[in-house]
Amino acid sequence: MTSIMSGPRELRQTVTPVGTVVQLSRCPVKSMGAEPLTAARVNFQGIMGDRRFAFIQGRDQSHFPWLTAREVPQMLLYQAALTDPNNPDKCGAIVTTPGGQHLDLFSAELVEELRAQAPPRLRDQPIYAVHLKSAHDGEAISLITTYAVDRLAERAGMVVDVRRFRENLVIDTTGSPQPDEQTWVGRQVRIGDGPDAPLFPITRGDPRCMIPNLDPDTAEQDPCILRTIAQQQDNLMGVYAAVAQAGTLRLGATVYLIAPEAD
Repeated sequence: MTSIMSGPRELRQTVTPVGTVVQLSRCPVKSMGAEPLTAARVNFQGIMGDRRFAFIQGRDQSHFPWLTAREVPQMLLYQAALTDPNNPDKCGAIVTTPGGQHLDLFSAELVEELRAQAPPRLRDQPIYAVHLKSAHDGEAISLITTYAVDRLAERAGMVVDVRRFRENLVIDTTGSPQPDEQTWVGRQVRIGDGPDAPLFPITRGDPRCMIPNLDPDTAEQDPCILRTIAQQQDNLMGVYAAVAQAGTLRLGATVYLIAPEAD
């Protein structure tokens, strides 16, 4: 633990190493498979290229018009990849289907595949892909710790695959003085060292819908996952973060918790 002075009033803060980045990913298309990364540039909208595309339920006029794995669980089995990873905010995307086809995200063939798997009430609706700045449910960044995953596995009495939670960052907090990410809410984390290390205010816990019930390899449901989260964890698993300082995220980077120093 170290102390630093910052700001015109010389506010004293503690900077404590609390973990290491062991998984880094982005989802080019909302609700489709995540793309593992070794490094990623972060701007104020989040990881560049993350949730940049989504499918829309054409007649849905609500604030949440997205077609997701809630309606079509098999969407999790489709893998999207950016066509130019070096230009993630301007390129297109190719989707690999469960059957091994490589289809353009905006192709009629892909739309028809998804429509065929949608529930009957959606099959006569317009379904189409859209290009967005981002389609996040909450803040720009989401993260979870190995502590939280292990605790849930113990409570649920089963092995829990971290991919169920679709987080940008998985932090190994083994041996950490503060391993539970829920205790980080209201503080900031810095990920990495040097001037290019991004800074994230942790804003709130991540409230869960039914998607963690879906096996990421089969899309089969197990209600035990969400039931345990709802009954024993106030329906929270993982946390959301905003971006206070842009930079580059790297696999293996140290995660530092920043908090005001007690008097």
